[in-house]
Amino acid sequence: MYNGSEQRVCLIIHKSIEDELNRLGLLYRVFSRAKSEESINFKIMRNQKESFEDDSITQYSKDGKKIQDLFGVRVALYFPDDLAIAQKAIKTLYDFDSKNVDGAETDLFAATKCNFVFKLTEELTQDSSVLRNNKLVDNTFEVQFRTILSEGWHEVEHDLRYKCKDDWSDHKDLSRALNGIYASLETSDWGMMKLFEDLAYRHYKSSEWAPMLRSKFRLRSGNSLDQSIIDAINTDEVGKKIFRVDRNKVLNLILKLKIDFPLNLSNIVYFCNHFFIHSDEITKITPVLLLNRFIEHKEKYLK
Repeated sequence: MYNGSEQRVCLIIHKSIEDELNRLGLLYRVFSRAKSEESINFKIMRNQKESFEDDSITQYSKDGKKIQDLFGVRVALYFPDDLAIAQKAIKTLYDFDSKNVDGAETDLFAATKCNFVFKLTEELTQDSSVLRNNKLVDNTFEVQFRTILSEGWHEVEHDLRYKCKDDWSDHKDLSRALNGIYASLETSDWGMMKLFEDLAYRHYKSSEWAPMLRSKFRLRSGNSLDQSIIDAINTDEVGKKIFRVDRNKVLNLILKLKIDFPLNLSNIVYFCNHFFIHSDEITKITPVLLLNRFIEHKEKYLK
């Protein structure tokens, strides 16, 4: 049975994460769920059984180890280099508690775990009836970070191998083959990112500035570029300077400045120019309101 208060808390967490990722213009999907009371009780009973059979497993207690995933969120990014910025973004919203991240092995086919635990705000904690009544549940929520290509694999693996371990015990070759499929998806993740880098370079060499910007930044940023900006980019090697701007530095600066502005191609050029390029031609055509916002946030957050 699902409790309405838990669903409301889950929706608030979900929306706050989406809003922040949207502000950065990232390409992503977010999934979320709240555990039912039945699921919580089953997890407690299973833990009691496992801790009785294995001394290395710590039993849940009100003063010790607690359940930390009453609320669960999965963030699936389209590109692997966006995983780090998404993690930083959520850390700006909620207090970070802990993480469980597997290191990549060079000689092993296996999925890597990337789970972060965050503290709920006091208001959200008070809104949860489970947290008010069950002292074995912590006032935290878990966020799993994945790429969009690996998302389907994880779902299949969780439902049809992790939950059915006996089905695979005598078929280790097929279990390794399943891990090999994950390895191919990981290669495809990085291959797709490299493809867009190559596409951006080709458009740069052809002075096709809107396609170059779309391929370079890989954001939800619209398709058009003002003609006045195109004219300005074609002067004083501005196009080359924009192409050489580090995408991660741009996203991290937008995050650090806590600045919210429409992420279209023109505004990305204005932002890159103000903080990295400093072209007089671009500055002349930057909207005053946007320029003032850049200055205001720079003075406030880059002291």
